Amino acid sequence: MFLGQGGIEYVRPHHCSGGHRCTHWGCARRAPYGRLRFTKRNGRFSVSRRAQHLCVMMVAQTGCLGVGLWMQHHYFTYSARQAAEHLAWSDIEAAAAPLFSELDRLTLTGLCRCDATFDQLARLVNEYRPELGGVMLVDPQWRVLWPKGRDAQHAEAPVDPDRSTVEWIPHTESSDRAGTSRRGRLVLSDGSHLAVVHSLADDKGLVLVHQPAALIEARMAVMTASLPAISAMTLVWTCALLGIVVYVVLTRLHDEVDRERSRTATAALRRTQNLVRTRDAVIFGLAKLAESRDPDTGDHLERISVYSTTLASAARRHPKFRDELTPAFVRLIGISSALHDIGKVGLHDGILLKRGPLTTEERASMQIHTSIGGECLQEIEQRLGGSNFLQMAREIAFAHHENWDGTGYPQGLARTAIPLSARIVATADIYDALSSRRVYKDPLPHEECIAIIRGEAGKKLDPDLVELLLGVQSRIRSIALKYADAPDQATQRQSVDLGQPEDVEHEIEEPCGVGLETPSGSR
Repeated sequence: MFLGQGGIEYVRPHHCSGGHRCTHWGCARRAPYGRLRFTKRNGRFSVSRRAQHLCVMMVAQTGCLGVGLWMQHHYFTYSARQAAEHLAWSDIEAAAAPLFSELDRLTLTGLCRCDATFDQLARLVNEYRPELGGVMLVDPQWRVLWPKGRDAQHAEAPVDPDRSTVEWIPHTESSDRAGTSRRGRLVLSDGSHLAVVHSLADDKGLVLVHQPAALIEARMAVMTASLPAISAMTLVWTCALLGIVVYVVLTRLHDEVDRERSRTATAALRRTQNLVRTRDAVIFGLAKLAESRDPDTGDHLERISVYSTTLASAARRHPKFRDELTPAFVRLIGISSALHDIGKVGLHDGILLKRGPLTTEERASMQIHTSIGGECLQEIEQRLGGSNFLQMAREIAFAHHENWDGTGYPQGLARTAIPLSARIVATADIYDALSSRRVYKDPLPHEECIAIIRGEAGKKLDPDLVELLLGVQSRIRSIALKYADAPDQATQRQSVDLGQPEDVEHEIEEPCGVGLETPSGSR
């Protein structure tokens, strides 16, 4: 139950995890708020909030860990490739060092094939070639001098015969000083090669010792072949551990939140129930205070409350009223009906307590009580804001003397223009006025009251409500007998329990205005 802008709302009882029906927010056996639940509704799977949070956390941590492992894999591959290239260059330099030493001692007159020293240089290079792999002689303009022609057929690295120059890409960390070896890359027809270049004496040419980069890539592929599997195992293992940790943390967090929510909801419910009880008691007390000016009315408010609740409950089964008459309507009409004659506080005692018929002027003054009561409740509604209770009480106070045929007061409303709550209370009020003692009349027997009400169907009263009243007249009679006025009952009756009629619909769990005590403790 909660108190909203439209009045009091009640939450239907649910089946707890223990199998019993429970309406108490703080019940320890109710279904846990955050329990992991996967249910299928209308062909769709729905999960509890705790499961949703756990899934989101698992997806988030798996994504973050996957991105981290992917970055680690690429960083490791890049670092390993850089290390392998530096190691390959170092190996090439170490293997080519004897050749470069011999070349530094060699005196060259030129690099033309017609020059005798060129043949000497070619023989020297060819002698070291089996140990070095790819060797190439180029001039300062990077034109290939050797191998060419027949020698190119036996070269370890293919040389394009139609291409007179090679493309050299120096390594950023290599030295550019003449006379020293430098690292870089060669772009040949079979791909990229790691190379070390050595300048000959007097910059007459260059000697290139190179090795295919594909060999390094092949070694790298072997080294990193198992890395994806290792990363996948790391991802699964780490996610499993993190999932356990997240589940434990979220479970404790949700349990604490659930306990705090339960405590808060229970406290709020108790405060709301106390406010509702206080409100109903004050309202009923004020209504009784207004009614006390007419001591002969006895337990009129109690009877009207139970009559109205019983008739409204019966009307819920009628097709015409089924949509309008909700359980909340039935509950509210019990306490709202107590204020139907609140406007009588503005009447003169000479009119209110007069024994015998009223004159035309006195009757006109008596009819003003509907406007007084309705305007008073309207003022309260404007100050407090919209409320189902105040709206219903105002409608009843204004219109409970309107007639079905339009001959009533104060506005002369007819048929369904009269609010349903006012029509119900008017039917109950007429029965109570006929069956109870008044200063101007004695009580009538139940059968005579029913006959008079049947005759007013379609005139003063809603004919459908009259039919419903006739259908529950046995209950109405029991209520009338239970709260019948007696000379000594006013002082002897203490805290009478109005209760619910025995066969009022089961969903009306706690009717408003029924079973409430006045400040004095009497009814």
